[in-house]
This record gives sequence, structure tokens and C-alpha cells, in this order.
Amino acid sequence: MYKNRLKEKMQRCEPVSGCMIQGFFPAFVEICGLAGFDFIFIDAEHGSLSASQCEELVRAAEVRKTVPLVRVPNSEPDTILRFMDIGAMGIILPGISTKVEAEQAVRAVKYYPQGIRGLNAVRASDYGMTKPLSEYVVDANQETVVLAIVENIAAVENMASILSVEGIDGAILGTSDLSQSLGVPGQGQHPKVQEAYHKFIKEGLKTGKSIGTVVRAGDTVHGYLEAGLSILITSAYSLFGNEAKRFVGQFK
Repeated sequence: MYKNRLKEKMQRCEPVSGCMIQGFFPAFVEICGLAGFDFIFIDAEHGSLSASQCEELVRAAEVRKTVPLVRVPNSEPDTILRFMDIGAMGIILPGISTKVEAEQAVRAVKYYPQGIRGLNAVRASDYGMTKPLSEYVVDANQETVVLAIVENIAAVENMASILSVEGIDGAILGTSDLSQSLGVPGQGQHPKVQEAYHKFIKEGLKTGKSIGTVVRAGDTVHGYLEAGLSILITSAYSLFGNEAKRFVGQFK
């Protein structure tokens, strides 16, 4: 396991960039690494990615020295274990609404004494070939990133307690699901959503941990950074769609 530069930057609340990948595009992962993205947000919740496909995306990220994180389809321990064992450097947790849920998820990500993750000579541990497992578990607990996605109003209200959990490194606002929970699906600019968005920032900044959100490829990031958001994620689809429209638009 190599040093997690993403975690180091997050601990200093420095801005970090991520690209969300929702399909099996290893070359795009490499391109993102070459472009300088701090991490790859491998999305195993939405889209059609299998665990074995995610493993190949993790490999592609490693080749280009960018940090692979996986958004798991759920926060069950056996699900988290499967994606950690393939070599993910961290987990992005969907649907975390309470401190208890955050604590349980962290325990599934971490080895003893911080957690209950199953230990074996798997890809994440270099198959037990490069160092004793007793040393690997110490490194893994130290280097792994855990991010909670805030997707409903209950999670916004519980921001302080969720981020107080040891092992939770930061939080990402999921605006689409948040809008649904507020009864205005897809209306990111609705006053209810904007109120929750500003509360997310206010409460998150009090904790001293990194917070962020997903932005469109065409957005200017400076406003988000000035507001205090330091984790900014765009998607491969957004990047490609933006550039495709720009190119085709030249013919009109």
C-alpha cells in the first residue's frame, strides 16, 4: 500500500479534485490521472460496474498515480470488504444519516483495533508478499480514506455528529438525492435545497474536516472553493458531454 497523498491534502483541508467514473473506462481513468486529478470516484452504486471491473479501474488509477476511491452500493460490511480487498484506497459511503451509521461503516472499512474488516492475503495487501499482514493492517488503517455522502435533510442536521466520528475524513453533499428528500427532485436551485446546501457548508466547516460536492464540468470552481468546499468532483460523462457539445457546436 502506497502513501495516500489525497488523505494528506484533505487533512490540511487543501482543495482536491476528483472525477466520477460510472462505466468500465480504464483508459479514461488513466487520462484523469495524467491530467492531474487527485482521485478517481469509482461509482459502484450507480451504473453497471461489477467488483471485478472496479478492480481493473483501481489498477488503472494506480498506474497513473491517482487515488482510487469506490462508492459502494451500500454500507454493509460484506460489500465494503469486497471493494476494499480489490485495492481501493478508500470508500465513499452512500446514505449515511446518523453518527451510529457512520461508526458502523468505519468499523467495516478498518482493521482491528479500529474495526472488524476481515483480514486475508488479497490484492489490497499485495497478496501477503511484500510485508507481514501485521504491518499491512497498520498502514491500511492509516492510509484509507472514508467519505460520507450527505443525501437527505436528516444527514444535514446530523453533520456535526457524523463528522465527529474517528475515521470519517470528510463529507460530500449529494444534491440530487437531497432535492428528492426535500420533495423537489432535480431542483438544485430550489430555496429548500439551497438552504440545506448552505447549512451543510456552515456545519461542515465547524468540524475542521474536508467537505465537498459534485460540480458540472463547465462550472467555475472558485466560487465553491471560496465558500469553503475543498472536495470538488466532476464526472466523466459531464467532461465528455461538455467537450462533445463544444466541438459539434462549431459546425452550426
